[in-house]
Amino acid sequence: TWIAGKWITPWEQSWAPSGTHFHQFVVPPILASRRDCTYGDLAAMRLPEDVEGLGSCEYKLERGVVHACHAGGAVHQLEGWTHHEIGPIDVDRIDLVWEAALKHGFQPVFQP
Repeated sequence: TWIAGKWITPWEQSWAPSGTHFHQFVVPPILASRRDCTYGDLAAMRLPEDVEGLGSCEYKLERGVVHACHAGGAVHQLEGWTHHEIGPIDVDRIDLVWEAALKHGFQPVFQP
């Protein structure tokens, strides 16, 4: 498995061994350039049921579903947090953010 946190070119993908699964956290998704590898879907969250006025969809996601990074930004605002969400992931806050997302009605989207 390769975890792609930034967009990588087909040439950079060529460094991975055959059979690699690319698990990605990037928008737009990396190009699936290798037939001998697999590519995961982008992480996404379903918005709470009471959200109104959503006038558009995100990239290739269905209506009412947003990329996980955008859900995180909404949760950040809803919680009134003032720390920055830019840069490396603070692993000590993962459970805190996950619980806050669920508390506000966000649900993970599991894609086959």
